[in-house]
Amino acid sequence: MVRSSLDKYKVIIAYDFGTTYSGASYALVDVNQEVIDVQKWSSKSGNYYPKTPSILLVDNAEPHGMAGWGYEVKRMLKNPLYSKNYTLFSSFKLNLEQRLKRPELPFHLTPVSVVASYLRAMHQHVLQELKRDFTQFFGEDTYRYCLTVPAMWSDRAKALMREACIQAEIITRTDPPERLLLISEPEAAALYCDEICDQVQLQGAQRLMVCDAGGGTVDLMVFEVDGPRKLREVTKGMGGACGSQFLDERFRHFLNDKLALPIDQIPTMALLNMMDQFIDNIKPAFDGLDDHYLELPSGVPVQPLQAADPDSIDQGTLILQAAELKEKVFDPVINQVLQLIEQQFRELDGQTIDYLFLVGGFGTSHYLYQRIQDTFRNRIHQIVCPNRAEMAIVRGAVYFGLHPRTITARVSRRTYGINAGLPFDADLDPIETRVTRPDGSERCVTGFLPFVYKGDRIPIDHCIYDSMYIYYGTIKTTNVTLYATEREGIPRHYTDAGVHPIATIAVPIPTLPKATHGERIPFVIRMYLGQTEIRTEADFGHGQVFRLYGDFDAVNQYTS
Repeated sequence: MVRSSLDKYKVIIAYDFGTTYSGASYALVDVNQEVIDVQKWSSKSGNYYPKTPSILLVDNAEPHGMAGWGYEVKRMLKNPLYSKNYTLFSSFKLNLEQRLKRPELPFHLTPVSVVASYLRAMHQHVLQELKRDFTQFFGEDTYRYCLTVPAMWSDRAKALMREACIQAEIITRTDPPERLLLISEPEAAALYCDEICDQVQLQGAQRLMVCDAGGGTVDLMVFEVDGPRKLREVTKGMGGACGSQFLDERFRHFLNDKLALPIDQIPTMALLNMMDQFIDNIKPAFDGLDDHYLELPSGVPVQPLQAADPDSIDQGTLILQAAELKEKVFDPVINQVLQLIEQQFRELDGQTIDYLFLVGGFGTSHYLYQRIQDTFRNRIHQIVCPNRAEMAIVRGAVYFGLHPRTITARVSRRTYGINAGLPFDADLDPIETRVTRPDGSERCVTGFLPFVYKGDRIPIDHCIYDSMYIYYGTIKTTNVTLYATEREGIPRHYTDAGVHPIATIAVPIPTLPKATHGERIPFVIRMYLGQTEIRTEADFGHGQVFRLYGDFDAVNQYTS
């Protein structure tokens, strides 16, 4: 029997690198495949939460080094020295996606380098934890990794995440690409719910919507049961920057308006104390009905507060009325989540959903659950919050690493194509794009040749290919650029508005002893678009295939 090259992997390690918190889980491939969570994190206090904060601390004098990460940062910030001479990095995951237009990171640090610093520290900690159990008997070269990414991310953002993993030394550039699998967060959540949820019995053709409400983003996707332990995408999925972190930001603005003392004049530790009270106590318990209470730290003067709003202060406690919290903090964010769900229903053309699985840290919110139920009670038969919803993503990623073929088909979020010299049409093509080939044919040099269309359902192993041609001896390399557009309709030219280059494969023309100068030589371009990442190949049929993996900056690089 021929053994698969993947048989060498004995341990699956999954990382859920989140905007606010990150987690890790793992399983042994050949034992009982029980998923084990990493629960011990550096400098973590006694409270139970199997994740670590996605934060870094950088020394202002040495910004290219990392002074601390995760819970260690919270401990360090209690020292006034650190709050003055060090810079806190948070929510830097979002900077990988250019479309979010995030502010630049301090010290001109790149998003990839900052993410890599965090992942390197997290990875080294996880490896130390794994040495405490049976995984110590396996070499690190037998570890396979699965990393989760938001469904809303562009191809470029996913490629940057892979590059960060390389810089973090999780994998190397020479590793097989399949040693690191990427899976969208709602896909991972769907696998988790399908695997462990005893509240429902999923049956053939039933449809389930996953709402992954995390710290930074909320991702949604609809799946259809495609057989036992098989799921296929029904909608192309979507997401928005409306996670629980934006509740935190709105609460900061709320405090700024509520308190007579400007927020930037409140001592750092006092502000962190108030934010922790909101994040740990008020936010998860808020139901839209009950008022809440914020204990004012000693660093916050009481007298100015009483002058600003005397009815909101009672013996050093700030009274937060439910109606005010709804209007100014919760509803503006949750309304965005409801709009995303509504957009998914539009893609379903009025069809109902059997189950909505609410996962992620924000997914445990009582108020979010209630708002979804009130708004969609006639279109969703049952809303399910599975046990340990905050771990659904990372645990589902382990299941994907163990059984990568559980997802049978995906829906393309964009139209993809390549640059091609298409037949010139004087009625459609600008005259300056016309060239005459050695064989006398007239071609448009800016033609867009579509390979897959937005909304297409693509089986995970599906290969799309087309024949291309070069004229031997006229060029040393041929550049094949992959383009994408999210607009409706098919562009005629890759220079059309809304069409963007996302990757280039520069293919050297092989030596062909029997070819003559100017001879038309065919080659095949193959694209595999059913995976989370795109793979492109160029094949001249002479035993050498040029492959592009994850270089999405439209630069000329290739591997053979």
